[in-house]
Amino acid sequence: MTAHYNDIIVGAGSAGSVLAARLSEDPARRVLLLEGGPDHARPDELPEEVFHGRSMSFTGQDWGFRADVHDGRRIRYPRGKLTGGSSAVGATVGLRGVPADYDDWAAAGNPAWSYEGVLPYFRRLESDGDYGESEFHGGSGPIPIRRWSADELPIGQTAFTQSCLEHGFAEVADHNHPEATGVGSIPSTRHDRDRRATTASTYLALTRGRANLELAPGLLVDRVVFDGQRAVGVLVGAPGAEPELVRGDRVLLAAGAIGTPAILLRSGVGPAEDLRRLGVDVRADLPGVGANLVDHQRTGAFLVPEPGSVDRTEAFLQQILRTTSPVTGDFNDLQYYMVNHFGLGPFPELQMLAGTTEILGVMVVAQRPGSRGRVAVDSTDPRAAPVIRLNFLDDERELDVLVDGVRTAWRLAHHPDVLKLGQGFVVLRDAMIDNDDMVRQYVKTSLESAYHPTGTVRMGPASDPSTAVDERGAVHGLEALHVCDASIMPNTVRANTNLTSIMIGERMADWLRAG
Repeated sequence: MTAHYNDIIVGAGSAGSVLAARLSEDPARRVLLLEGGPDHARPDELPEEVFHGRSMSFTGQDWGFRADVHDGRRIRYPRGKLTGGSSAVGATVGLRGVPADYDDWAAAGNPAWSYEGVLPYFRRLESDGDYGESEFHGGSGPIPIRRWSADELPIGQTAFTQSCLEHGFAEVADHNHPEATGVGSIPSTRHDRDRRATTASTYLALTRGRANLELAPGLLVDRVVFDGQRAVGVLVGAPGAEPELVRGDRVLLAAGAIGTPAILLRSGVGPAEDLRRLGVDVRADLPGVGANLVDHQRTGAFLVPEPGSVDRTEAFLQQILRTTSPVTGDFNDLQYYMVNHFGLGPFPELQMLAGTTEILGVMVVAQRPGSRGRVAVDSTDPRAAPVIRLNFLDDERELDVLVDGVRTAWRLAHHPDVLKLGQGFVVLRDAMIDNDDMVRQYVKTSLESAYHPTGTVRMGPASDPSTAVDERGAVHGLEALHVCDASIMPNTVRANTNLTSIMIGERMADWLRAG
């Protein structure tokens, strides 16, 4: 690493890779991109599950976090540990939130983040293979968006769509249209049917020849270093090595909604009492750092596969139903998927529940949870995992939403062509599906995260003590320190969060280039 940089970006994930690509377009700007995991520069270096994206990747490219989901029950909490971040290990869902999500951000004191304000950045980031350059879509951005055609769908996906239509849901051609609701093909971040598109295979692939961009993988950021209230660099080093100071004019944190608050807390930025208990000098007393953790909640109605019914060369998700919960009346606050296959190898608790190592069926994901969790640290060692408390079901209405969602998933899964793929349902039976107490207990036992953490460094005006950064990502009360990732979202979006995180990188890069 050179002695000094204009911009130091921490995290080469969904937002950080975008920042690096856009800021380094200026050849006079020296940019350093730090990543805790490996960098696979060539496609043939990628692990198979990352390259193909047929399922989520839970091994080998993961930080190994665990989270308290509800009432002391702990679950695995995978986050991508490689260039591309969680865009390289997720479900390749290229879905936007609904317009009201971004308008709510604007109403919370962030006027530039309205739907009208962010739409140009969604259009900029994508190359939509079906709609091209149009009112709601882009045709020349780095991220390819494709949809599954009818001849690419296995029988279970076709049956799921038919089941949704038979239950009165509308058919949708473009789920990224602002008014879309119903069932249709998932817009997917894929180069083609078989190859996942990540921010590493797109944004970073465009930058690798730039002399002014340095990518440094395999390094842990200990903390941000300050001169008074101004960030002047970061302490960084390989695991087990003494950290060294790398200096920069600005520090841009893009380590995600778990990693970014952990770095801030180790740097003395967060709730003062918590920092003092850790023995950390308080640089900025910001109670919002680590608070307001929001994540989507998932469960469903699943079957044990019949032998030979699972084809792991198929993507595990292809069709999606977006709809409104009758419990809340909030537009598109539920997602349903037909899951072609889901291996339970990394999840011993779910294996015990299911009595099998693989499941298929209909998954339901609640998009507007009311509960709020927290990210904390109990050590200043950057190798120590943060403490993650999701606090699911703290909002009592969430359980009602999920009970109704499980019953809908059960009905949708009763299409004959879905049922014949399985040997029977996991836990759920006809005799219990109408019993409120039994289904409520099933939800509590089966409840998982969708791995979409947001909100832990919430943006908004400094007059609001729950916020930590302004609408341009500048940390309140400090200079030359910005946060540019999913942690700034005031609330989550009614969609998988990857595309919105990429959009945040695009929006922030414009401001930072001008600053």
